[in-house]
Amino acid sequence: MRPVPLPTLRLLCVLLLVAPVPAGAQNADVDPLRQRMGEATFRDAGLDHLSAAQLAVLERWLATHPNAMVDAVPASTMPTASAVSHSSSPKAAVDSRIAGSFVGWHKGTVLTLENGQRWQVSDDSTLATGHAIERPGVQVTRALFGGWWLQVDGYNTRARVRPAN
Repeated sequence: MRPVPLPTLRLLCVLLLVAPVPAGAQNADVDPLRQRMGEATFRDAGLDHLSAAQLAVLERWLATHPNAMVDAVPASTMPTASAVSHSSSPKAAVDSRIAGSFVGWHKGTVLTLENGQRWQVSDDSTLATGHAIERPGVQVTRALFGGWWLQVDGYNTRARVRPAN
């Protein structure tokens, strides 16, 4: 059994961050990773050479490190979250989409937007959607007495956030 090269694992992580999980993809007789990537990509990445135990380790690692490869996704030319937060404009706001699947947040969650900005939830608010939502719209607005609020389209809950990049 040959080891999977690091560039292949990086590609895999990027693909997993942006790949949607189809409805009903919880079929127990097929590897979740294989389902998310598709058979051809799974094979092309060389993951078909891994044992079931090795795949399980990889899947556990990916589940516990969801933001580990976010920096590998190219950022746009939009200003970083930190640059927006230091803007002198009182009307500064961000209107974008969450990159990939969204299932909610809790304190410490880092949300990556399609414009490349990353925002970290800093309050104790929580949001659980109950199912994965692909690329939901999001607004980040300046709070009245400083700081920022993040709200996802279709939900009344908002989170106090701070720049993570």
